[in-house]
Amino acid sequence: MGIIERVVEELRKRGFRIRIIRDNAIRADLNRFRVKVWIVPNDYFPWWSNPLDMVEELELNDVDAIFIVSERPYVISDYIVNNMSKIRYWFNKELNVKVYSINVDRLEEDLEDSINLAITNNYSKVSNVLLRGDTCPSCGLPMKLVYSSRYLSHRWKSWVNEYVEVCERCNIISHKLIISHTYDRL
Repeated sequence: MGIIERVVEELRKRGFRIRIIRDNAIRADLNRFRVKVWIVPNDYFPWWSNPLDMVEELELNDVDAIFIVSERPYVISDYIVNNMSKIRYWFNKELNVKVYSINVDRLEEDLEDSINLAITNNYSKVSNVLLRGDTCPSCGLPMKLVYSSRYLSHRWKSWVNEYVEVCERCNIISHKLIISHTYDRL
């Protein structure tokens, strides 16, 4: 199975709706949270003389997060973040896009971790439930459970119940993974 197919499968397992699949990119959304996965070819390093060209080429105006899949994702992600900083200072344009790095050699595990982090950072857009959660560790008031999901984890080799709880008073966000103790076949 190719990289694109593996990424699509993982996104679908996590509840994402796939919008567009191209040769080197996938666009998907989870409720109101929009993401792009960019699979960078092995021998390619992005070089944009004008950072606004990067925004247009990667379609960053339309997404909340971009996942960089590469053999050297951190170098490319740093370059993209640096260009977004230049855009802010040079053109006074703010991009509210988070960049996540995924090493192609650890694709499923890194993608799982990146999705978990992205869901936590964008809890209001992925929210699928609004219930009373555990007590806040800071103020002791009940937190709000805003996201709940169950998925088969590659990292933990088991089913995982995932919860995001928020205390808006203290600005605390809690991302909980409750791991099943039974081993299921991946």
